[in-house]
Amino acid sequence: MRPAGDSAMERTNVSETRETGMTPSLDELSGVLREYMEVTARLQGTHQALQQEVVRLRKELAGKDRELELRRRLAALGELAAGVAHEVRNPLGAIQLYSGLLRKHCRAHQLGPALQLIEKIEAGIQAIEAVVQDTLALVPRDRRLTALRLADVIQRVRDATLKTVTVCRVRLEVRLADDSLCVRADQDGLQRVLINLIVNAAEASPAGRTVWVAADAADDQVLVRVLDEGPGVPVEIRDRVFEPFFTTKQQGTGLGLTIAHRLIEAYGGRLTVANRPAGGAEFVIALPRADAMETSEGTEAEQRGYSAA
Repeated sequence: MRPAGDSAMERTNVSETRETGMTPSLDELSGVLREYMEVTARLQGTHQALQQEVVRLRKELAGKDRELELRRRLAALGELAAGVAHEVRNPLGAIQLYSGLLRKHCRAHQLGPALQLIEKIEAGIQAIEAVVQDTLALVPRDRRLTALRLADVIQRVRDATLKTVTVCRVRLEVRLADDSLCVRADQDGLQRVLINLIVNAAEASPAGRTVWVAADAADDQVLVRVLDEGPGVPVEIRDRVFEPFFTTKQQGTGLGLTIAHRLIEAYGGRLTVANRPAGGAEFVIALPRADAMETSEGTEAEQRGYSAA
């Protein structure tokens, strides 16, 4: 038999061993809690980042859906426009012919009041012809894209919009990061786009303000910005500005921006709109960048072809 004291001592040692072996210290508990809080904070941050990314992707998807729907509508409208324009132009040509004959007859007999009525008729005919021309511009067609020196294109556009800028009493400022910037596009189409954007900007700006045309390079693209100091584009209509026949003007077909959007896409670019933080609207054209050497080679080839002809 073992003494009772030995048995009591063994129970005491076992109890101490259990306490020291199974019960963590306060520092250990604090470390575990700290790690748990850090992991929780990281998970929370990851969750918020994922939520933000989901929101961004949904917005991007909605934008792509709108662009796709717009392309479908424009394609359908282009097919319809070709047939309608053909049907309208035939009788319109006859009206123009008979109007011209009637005008000669009235002049020969000095029928002043009748001449005034004929002038109003011909003004209406010209308005219809303008709508037909705009509608035909929606019809898809192959365009010969060439390398264009942007400074030359903008100079022609500046001359073409001088009257509108003067009437609206605004200034037109051009800022090019590099005069040698070149883009790949169709010259007539690109000039039409820029003229439309500058005229819209001038008409939207209060007298005495400035319309800017700025351009700079971004990787393999050239960004052309047309900015004004007007009221900007209301948020509720911003997604509709490129839709056919949508306009906020009292006069106009509502096809100008639609045609501009279609032309820029045909060049492999993008046309977008936003409001400036300082006020006013900003239209941005993103076009494929071209090599300046291509423009000189193209000019020489055209000159050789012209000489040979």
